[in-house]
Amino acid sequence: MAGVGPVWQKISSGAWPVCHNGGLIEPVDALFLLFKNEGFNATGFNVCFVGKRFQIPPLRNLIPGTTSFYTPDDFVDCIACLFITSVLVTIGIILTKNVWCYLDPGFRAITPSHKQWYVVANLSKSFFLGCMALSPRYWIGVYYGYVLNNMVGLSFKRCGMLYISTDLVALYMVPKLPRSTVLHHITTTLLIVMVTFVDIEMLGFGGLLGVSKMALLYGIFSSIAYLVNAYLALRVVYSNTWWLPILVQLSLWPYILCCICNWTVHFIWLVSLILNWELSIINIVYLLAIGTMVNDDIILIRWLIKRSSPILEKNE
Repeated sequence: MAGVGPVWQKISSGAWPVCHNGGLIEPVDALFLLFKNEGFNATGFNVCFVGKRFQIPPLRNLIPGTTSFYTPDDFVDCIACLFITSVLVTIGIILTKNVWCYLDPGFRAITPSHKQWYVVANLSKSFFLGCMALSPRYWIGVYYGYVLNNMVGLSFKRCGMLYISTDLVALYMVPKLPRSTVLHHITTTLLIVMVTFVDIEMLGFGGLLGVSKMALLYGIFSSIAYLVNAYLALRVVYSNTWWLPILVQLSLWPYILCCICNWTVHFIWLVSLILNWELSIINIVYLLAIGTMVNDDIILIRWLIKRSSPILEKNE
């Protein structure tokens, strides 16, 4: 598999006006500065969507060699990225919580106190998802990968690591998470880690390749709903502010949109697999796993609808 994919070659050659000398830094680029990135130039804004892979020889030597379908080098790189991001998110959550406690009596007064971790963890996830969702280059990559079948594999795998890092950190930092939330985070983490082994630059949507692409797509659409996590956090601290009802509206409708997109493309994918006699056990297992996440989405949408309506909330 090519180091960074055919789309990157088009971008770097100037075929698309991004990631070249003088280009603007987008939010997702700021996240990628956490990793080695040969496109970053300290003298200017030359940040590229993907850089060189991390190399961890001891880990690489423990896993089998590369095949036409299997990409252990991507797995090693993504595990390194996940480790870096998780450490930085952990430090960031601890610092944010302590500074917020010092500066804001309202935050300090949250009871029980373990909800402070819940608030900061949700804001960190909102930040990461927002950085992706608000970056035009992110959606250009989606268009190239899913419409033109020209995927930048390593970039989207790294985005997946950014996506699950906050879930992973929440699992060991936020006390008393609901069981459904724990299951949701574990399912998401396992699915995205599985994707790192697969060469998603290959054509097709059947079998494990299809599962990997659809799992990434579920996360891609979910990034649209980044304000939901912000609302879940800020409602705990600022429950009586004038802007909270506005925030719940801004959270609800993009969330409904992202769910409709996710459920529609997954339904079309399932029908396509059935019609082409390509439905396999791995597809069924994946759909069952996604079913638990869909159930969580429906529950949260109903809850947000009640919060967005004073009458419904009063009668709750």
